[in-house]
Amino acid sequence: MPSLRWLGHAATELNLQGKKIVIDPFIKNNPTAPVKLSYFDDFDLIAVTHDHYDHLGDTVEIMNKNKKALLFATWDLENYLNKEYNIPWDRMIPANVGGYIEYQGIKLALTQAIHSSEHSDPTGVIISAEGITIYHAGDTGLFEGMKIIGEVFKPDYALLPIGGRFTMDPYQASIAVDMIKPKKGVIPIHYNTWDLIKVDPRDFERYVKEKGYKPIILQPGQSIEL
Repeated sequence: MPSLRWLGHAATELNLQGKKIVIDPFIKNNPTAPVKLSYFDDFDLIAVTHDHYDHLGDTVEIMNKNKKALLFATWDLENYLNKEYNIPWDRMIPANVGGYIEYQGIKLALTQAIHSSEHSDPTGVIISAEGITIYHAGDTGLFEGMKIIGEVFKPDYALLPIGGRFTMDPYQASIAVDMIKPKKGVIPIHYNTWDLIKVDPRDFERYVKEKGYKPIILQPGQSIEL
C-alpha cells in the first residue's frame, strides 16, 4: 500500500512502487526526528530540495553507508556533492527544474522554489507513481508559479512549509493551497522544530478548511496511506 510518513521538520518518507524514498533527510540534529540514521540502510532514493543543513541533512552519511541509494537533486547540488564528498555520478539522477524523469516506475521532477541556497537553486520535488502524485515544496515563500505547478502536475497531496520566519506562514501557505489545489490533502511541514519557527498548525488547518481543502496534520513519525 502506498504510504507517506512525516519524519519531522521537512524530512518525509514515501513508499511507492515498492521503493523506499526519503526527501530532505535531516535526522541526527533534528530534535523531532522519530528514527535513527540506520533506518535508511535499505532505502532506494534520496531526494534533496536544497543544500541548507536542515534539508541536505544526513544525505552524505546515509549514502556512504547505504551503497544502493541514489540521489535526486539539481545538477549543481550533485556536482557539489561529487567534488566535496566524492559521491559518484553513477549514484545520482541528474536533474534540474523541468519535466518528469523516469526512475524504475516512478516519475520524478523538480519545481521552482523561492528561497536561498549556497550551492544550487532551491527546488520543490514532485514524485508520482501508482496513480498518486505528491508535491513537496521544500523551503519556499509564496509565489505565483505555484498555480502553474498545480496546473501542470495536478498533485493529490502537497507538503507545504508553514514556519513563517524562513518560509510561508500558515496563512500564506493556505493561499498556496488554493493555487496548487491538491485533490486529496495538504500536510504542513517545517514548523515547531525550534522556537524560531514555532506556529500553531491549527491556524493552517482552519484556513485550509475555509478554502474547501483537506488539511492533514501529522505528528513526527505518523504515517498515512495514500
